[in-house]
Amino acid sequence: MTSYAMQCAAEGETSPTSEDCAEPQDWVLRHCGQNPSHHTYREIITRPWRTWRQT
Repeated sequence: MTSYAMQCAAEGETSPTSEDCAEPQDWVLRHCGQNPSHHTYREIITRPWRTWRQT
């Protein structure tokens, strides 16, 4: 399952993690509205990988 979150680069606060990328994006818009000087964010995508050794 891939999950998404956003992090404010100004002070490090992070949105809740969600399987739907729209929820963290909505958090950014609310956060930016409450903190007008915070306009840089990081998108955090967690995509599981699995590997195994063939013998």
